[in-house]
Amino acid sequence: MPGGVLATSGEVGKASEEACGVLTVSNKIAPEAPKRRARGGKASRARRLENFRQHKAAAPAAAPAIKWEQLAHGLLRQQRATLRDGARAAWVRMRAARAKIGAAVRSAWRCRSLLARHLESLPTA
Repeated sequence: MPGGVLATSGEVGKASEEACGVLTVSNKIAPEAPKRRARGGKASRARRLENFRQHKAAAPAAAPAIKWEQLAHGLLRQQRATLRDGARAAWVRMRAARAKIGAAVRSAWRCRSLLARHLESLPTA
């Protein structure tokens, strides 16, 4: 309040928040986990294709049923892994949001406690 100018209530509020270290809580939550990238280039694809052709040529007539079972198990395993990764990423984001809110609450509580002590020390009329 330089020059004897009275401060507005907004300026006083900002000053007390800065003095108490109040955190402003934004509505942003921790970013999502990065998506998995496809692995393997042309060389690995060619290798897989060659292996597939070899197995197809060497496989007896009853083998397709076994192949389908193996494929189904592989797909289920991949789906479980994807769901597990998604759940883990959501859990990490939730923990980050909780920590942010908790820090703001603790800061507000600390500021409130300091203000109460200050008001108690003021002389009463």
